[in-house]
Amino acid sequence: MMNTIILFVWVLSSFISFEKDSLALRTDSYSEIEKLINEEYEKGNFSGSIVIGNKDGMLFQKHAGIANRVWNIPVASDTRFDIASVNKSFIAALILKAVEEKRLELDSKLVDLLDDVSYSGRFNSSITIHQMLSHTSGIPDYDGVPEPLKKNEFSRFKRLHFDPDSYTDFISQLPPRFNPGEGFYYSNFGYHLLAIILEKIYEKPFEEILKEKISIPYGLDQTFSTTNNEEVFPRLAEAYNYKNGAKEWYRNSFIDLTLGRRIFSTAGDLFKWGQVISKLELLEPLLQKKMTTNHLESITDEMSYGYGWVVYQPGDHFQMGDLGIDLPYLIHGGSTEGYRSMLIIIDEGKLIFSMTTNSGNRANEMELSKRIVQLLIAKK
Repeated sequence: MMNTIILFVWVLSSFISFEKDSLALRTDSYSEIEKLINEEYEKGNFSGSIVIGNKDGMLFQKHAGIANRVWNIPVASDTRFDIASVNKSFIAALILKAVEEKRLELDSKLVDLLDDVSYSGRFNSSITIHQMLSHTSGIPDYDGVPEPLKKNEFSRFKRLHFDPDSYTDFISQLPPRFNPGEGFYYSNFGYHLLAIILEKIYEKPFEEILKEKISIPYGLDQTFSTTNNEEVFPRLAEAYNYKNGAKEWYRNSFIDLTLGRRIFSTAGDLFKWGQVISKLELLEPLLQKKMTTNHLESITDEMSYGYGWVVYQPGDHFQMGDLGIDLPYLIHGGSTEGYRSMLIIIDEGKLIFSMTTNSGNRANEMELSKRIVQLLIAKK
């Protein structure tokens, strides 16, 4: 195994303490975190980047592993990864920006927003933007596609090429999970439709909307989106999975980039995005609060979801995103074809943690994040 590529550690003191009864960070745990990441790297379980800090600045970052195994290119601070479902926090933010600009409302109906699209299936006429953001719309997901498209880990489906209207038509033909508002069902397709709606109301591609509304204003210089598989982007990590039988890594399968609106970023830019959310710079207060409020309380006590974030309050324990800590926090992870990602904002930005990795099925991003967060938080 290669040695760790890059390590920056700033130890400001044994502890960084904040106001009484709030979070305290064990900055003397950085050596333990470095050891943990090195161990996971040596085992082949981690290749990627981790950034730790707070809303005032970065405190620790580490980059280890291989971005491209053909050319033996190491992971560095500017290596970009597909952030998978962490993109939902961006899509939700852009929708709320559009609400702030009076371009649509949270109770706007999906069918009304698609009234200029011809699709052969149907959407329940009562589905709202709020329900799509909170995964309570009943819109299906990958397991709802026809059986032939599920074979070989959805390989046929992942090679389909769509324009926005044909993708809308495809999703319209899938059977819903339930009537809107009657349950929680995590739907990537629902968020894919939200991105298409953004393109319609702004009359420009999603990648341009992301750049104009978020990447440029907030200095996320390494964050971009694309639907063009023919375009080559520099410093982009390849994603890998591991074949246990052959005992070798293999590059991730081809995914057509028109399947949703994928976002690529660095761990450093994800950390900056966590700072933007923490500093309440993004939206007017009411919409910011809606983004970070659990909208499932009347539906289930097993899950929590705001808009693009899993939302925790002290004492909460849910099926998704449980770090085992007694503090308020926002969390969202992502996983797609060899890429994994994580972004966590604890106690209103007193701790921000981001992770990107390309070690696929060898990575357990949730467990590693949980171990690192628990090392960081001082016991009272």
